[in-house]
Formats: sequence, structure tokens, C-alpha cells
Amino acid sequence: MHNLWIPFVAILIVGGLIFGGQAYSEAQRDAHVAATIAERRQSQAPAEMSHVIRVDKGYGICGDYTLANGGSGSFYYNSATKRLALGVNAPLYRDNCAGVADS
Repeated sequence: MHNLWIPFVAILIVGGLIFGGQAYSEAQRDAHVAATIAERRQSQAPAEMSHVIRVDKGYGICGDYTLANGGSGSFYYNSATKRLALGVNAPLYRDNCAGVADS
């Protein structure tokens, strides 16, 4: 019976490392996007993101942002190409996010 516990515990540890690493990676991506939005809008504090939706098979995210100075808007970020589009009129935003939030 003790021989069954070792593989079981090993599987739990590996699963925790995989899913924990993925959550950490997404948090880093979100922090990078928030800082990039703030830099582009010349704000000192990182943007606060809301209504974030994953698109493009997980490579892109659409959402809204709010800056500490009161500015706000919508954004699209592609993690593969590191491209950021701000505003609903940006071609990348229209191509990837238009209609996604309505679904």
C-alpha cells in the first residue's frame, strides 16, 4: 500500500508545478501589458485591466484599462508578437476583439 503513495504524491507535485507555472506566467503577462499601456499613455502607475478575454487560441487578450489619472479605454495585446493596440478604432482591436465581448 505504501508503494502507491509515492507515485500519487509525485503526480500531485508535478501537476502543481505545471499549473502553478502557467498561472505565474499569465500574471507576468498581465503585469507586462498593464505597464506597457501605462508607458504608451505616459502614466506613472500601471494600468488597471478589467473585462479581460483570451482570444486567438490564447495568444491574444482583449479588455478594458483604467489609468490612475482617470484615462480609460480598450486594448488588444498579442503575446506572440508583443503588439499592443489601444482603442476600439485600432485595426488590431477591430480584427481580434470586435464582437467578442458581446458573445
